[in-house]
Amino acid sequence: MRTRKPILLYCADLELLSAMTFALRLHNYDVTAVHAIQDAMGLAGGEDAAFLCAVLLHAHQADPAGRLVHLLLENDVHLPLLLVDRAGNLAPVRYADMVLYGRNTAMAHILAALRLLCRQKRGPKPRNAV
Repeated sequence: MRTRKPILLYCADLELLSAMTFALRLHNYDVTAVHAIQDAMGLAGGEDAAFLCAVLLHAHQADPAGRLVHLLLENDVHLPLLLVDRAGNLAPVRYADMVLYGRNTAMAHILAALRLLCRQKRGPKPRNAV
């Protein structure tokens, strides 16, 4: 039996969070699902955090997923980040490791992106010298 891959899943929409958590758990992921931004920050930035990556679902305009991206960057959390922008209005998409954009994003797209991100090593991202 394969080991489950631990990931952090954040979404402010409880219905979407529940559905996505259920679907990801069917595909060999150990999902820690949160809908409060404070809980997501605490889990992502903890010293003993063992997540392979974080998934942020931006479901509606004005939900705090964009703010969470900035908080993760400010707190120097080096966790691969998948941003699923279903609302189509999120500005800080350039800071995520991978972005899926639009309401028609299928579960197959999310699973493929997770496979890629879970293979990445944790650590600081190299920055281009300008």
